[in-house]
Amino acid sequence: MSYTPQSMPIHRLMLDLHDYYLPAIQREFVWPSDKIEALFESLLRGYPIGTLLLWDVRAPAVHDFQFYELIRDFDVRARHNVQANLSIRQQCVGILDGQQRITALRIGLQGSYTERLPRRWWNKPESFPKKRLHLNLLYVPKGDDHEQEFEVRFLSEAELADTGNAYWYPVGDILKLVTRDALREFRRSTPHRDSDAFEKNLDALWTAVFDRHSISYFLETRQDLDDVLRIFVRLNTGGTPLSHSDLLLSLATAAWKTHDAREQVYALVDYLNKECGATFWFSKDFVLKALLMCSDRDIRFRAENVRRKHELEDIWDRVEAALKATVKLASACGFTGYTLSAPNALIPVAYYLFSRGLDDTVLTGNAHAEDRERIRVWLLKILLGKVFRGQTDQTLSNIRTAIREALQGGPGAAAMTFPAAAVDDTLRRTRAFRFSYEDVEAIVSETRYGEPDAFATLALLYPHYHFDHVQFHIDHIHPRAGFTTKALSAAGMATDAIRTAVDRRDLLPNLQLLTGPMNEHKTAKPFAKWLDEQDSPPAVRALNFIPDVDLALGNFHQFYEERHKKLTRELAIKLGFDRGPLADAEAEAEPSSASR
Repeated sequence: MSYTPQSMPIHRLMLDLHDYYLPAIQREFVWPSDKIEALFESLLRGYPIGTLLLWDVRAPAVHDFQFYELIRDFDVRARHNVQANLSIRQQCVGILDGQQRITALRIGLQGSYTERLPRRWWNKPESFPKKRLHLNLLYVPKGDDHEQEFEVRFLSEAELADTGNAYWYPVGDILKLVTRDALREFRRSTPHRDSDAFEKNLDALWTAVFDRHSISYFLETRQDLDDVLRIFVRLNTGGTPLSHSDLLLSLATAAWKTHDAREQVYALVDYLNKECGATFWFSKDFVLKALLMCSDRDIRFRAENVRRKHELEDIWDRVEAALKATVKLASACGFTGYTLSAPNALIPVAYYLFSRGLDDTVLTGNAHAEDRERIRVWLLKILLGKVFRGQTDQTLSNIRTAIREALQGGPGAAAMTFPAAAVDDTLRRTRAFRFSYEDVEAIVSETRYGEPDAFATLALLYPHYHFDHVQFHIDHIHPRAGFTTKALSAAGMATDAIRTAVDRRDLLPNLQLLTGPMNEHKTAKPFAKWLDEQDSPPAVRALNFIPDVDLALGNFHQFYEERHKKLTRELAIKLGFDRGPLADAEAEAEPSSASR
């Protein structure tokens, strides 16, 4: 590689862009419109915009690696680059560093930017006007403030209809004015031929595009893919680092023969997030980690784990089916992107379904009812136990071993259901999953309304609820509206007790699960009144662990303390404790739900 930088004007770059492509190691374009505007204002000021690293790719390397087209017309609804077909080409230019800047220049000079208008609906086409980059040729900086020396803005046709005193010039039109004579002729043809501001702004744009060598670059000529990847990773270490999953995806894209790994992975991510019954926030890292998990190879994001033969591609279709079934099952268990606090907790479930060859059929029917319940309870426990906070790769590897051994003849194999007990034993031996009774008390004492753990805890406490196709709300037993100083004082609380009550209002002992319609009907009614309106108040009390105390708001603290005891005792049983320190006479006399 020559370490002597070369340079060229932006005009030259625009002419040559038909030869420029993105190697699969590159990320997608992520710049917001205001960052593109800022880039062009910097160019107009004559500021440098950094050095690019380009790769002179020649045959056979140009055919051994996957490349993608540069984006010209950006749209937030379809932001993926299109795969390039270079089968008949002998050479191209790969962009190793600087693709965000190059794409931004192309959008500003040759294309458009489409994004959603603020507070507009995603499903309305009119919420997404196409905008082109413009320069106000009549703009004059105000006073001595040179913070904004030029006015550059993306504008739609509708916005251009009301220009006021501005003269919004499409930035890309400057490419038609190749010579200064053409520039002068254009200026003379406008009503602003005598405007100093018009001349200054137009000349600054022409100079930035045609005259100034603003594009500084290095050209890499080595053809070995491993060399180029090492350069790319090292280069990105100083800025926004290339994640190992990016590298993994790029190598998979280069190695796979039947599938386009990049397109397959991104399409699956979109499907999992939008089409599985709830809204989730999975990433490509989740999909790739699950793929490695199912490969029975090293789970870590390392290049050598994907460059052997085509093993990952061979299992892709089965992994895809298992992941879709897994996320649909999570949705049926009541999870959403918000309540699924550790997405990697689903990877062992996907591995189990993959190993057994199960797909969407696991979601329905009595044959898989026990499996579904085992998986649901296991997920809730794992999320509460924060199992995936630390060494995720080692944890997943240990779980995989436990599941594989169970299915091959170890504990749980005969029943052929999810081997939760075997997995939990493995995790306890590695100290990745262990509750103390103090942990249980802390969950009940500290979990608040709006936190993901609130759903996990309540869902574990309400095993009789079936979440499939039923929306459950986390409801305040004593409504939030009643926790005002005026209302609590009127109920007979002292000042210190009021402060404590307000703090306790959103904690777990004042929360329950209700179906959406029930919660909407309850609204802000006093709890005692709402309870009396139910068909069977005693059954509702038992179902929701309501203590046998006065339920008036003024007695909130006694209610809170007694329900805290009930929830702690019941949660301890769900998490594997027989009774614990709260096994008082009442607990001994009253059978738990585990024995009912």
